[in-house]
Amino acid sequence: MKKKVIIEVALNETVVRRENPHVPLTPEEIAEDAYQCYREGASIIHFHNRVPDKPDDGSYDSSLAGSAEHYAETMRLIRAKCDVIPYPTYTYPGAAGREEAERGMHPHVKALRAMPDIGLETFVLHVGATNIGRYDFKAGRFVYDRVSSHTHEQMSQFLAWCLESGLQPGFIVREPGHVRHLLMYHEMGLLKEPIMVHLNMSDSVPYGPMPDAAGVLSLLDMFPPHIRYEWFPHNYTTFVHDPAHGDTHRELNVLAVAMGGHIRTGLGDKPEWDGEQLSNVEMVRRMAAVARAVGREIATPDEARAMLGYSRAPARDAA
Repeated sequence: MKKKVIIEVALNETVVRRENPHVPLTPEEIAEDAYQCYREGASIIHFHNRVPDKPDDGSYDSSLAGSAEHYAETMRLIRAKCDVIPYPTYTYPGAAGREEAERGMHPHVKALRAMPDIGLETFVLHVGATNIGRYDFKAGRFVYDRVSSHTHEQMSQFLAWCLESGLQPGFIVREPGHVRHLLMYHEMGLLKEPIMVHLNMSDSVPYGPMPDAAGVLSLLDMFPPHIRYEWFPHNYTTFVHDPAHGDTHRELNVLAVAMGGHIRTGLGDKPEWDGEQLSNVEMVRRMAAVARAVGREIATPDEARAMLGYSRAPARDAA
């Protein structure tokens, strides 16, 4: 029997209703959309909470200071409907500067893991450093410029907390060196197998290998045979992509199904499919059909937990 496919859905990211009218923005909308995606086969739900008084302008609390309870509200609504695995967005690497260093990395994640009724199971964060300047192929220039960075000291401290708390992290990999970082953290005893990676290959941001089969293999081939890992494509085309390569979001997911990986889709990553403004539910339905067509059944949330090594936080006395 072929390995089952785990489906992750990026519900919203920073997409607004003018880009896709189906985007869920409020806690209630996010919870209902998560439930409908679960019914079609989704096991993992990634979402961005929006600023409560203006959810449709693309704003969210990027510093996430004091936002754990806001995320907890949404996660409680999701848990009341279904048993998917939800996880929040991150404090942007390098963006918070000294404030982040003083507070420690991703304080909202630690708070959500500690809440007895939430028990956050996973969190996906960036590895190492990347220049993520975005290139506009129509304008012929860079239109966005930022460096994403996590030092080895920051990562070591956060991974030590993950081991202590039982949270199983995942990692956004953009460059070959990022895989090498993960292998060193594993050698240091800071990572448990399986190592879960998102291969973040971009159409519009010129870092890492090209978003195609050769690029995927160039990253996966860096894992030694004795290291267990699971992987997802992580390709968002909310920006202007390279017309020479077309739209690679669906292609990378199809490659993942064929190559033993898993699926990440959702209108947060892909607001339009060839001009269609699909709902998250329809995107999950289409990707699940691709997997089943080649004989890979869809994993349930509990099967996904077993495959990825997730554990629920032990129940604790709230007092």
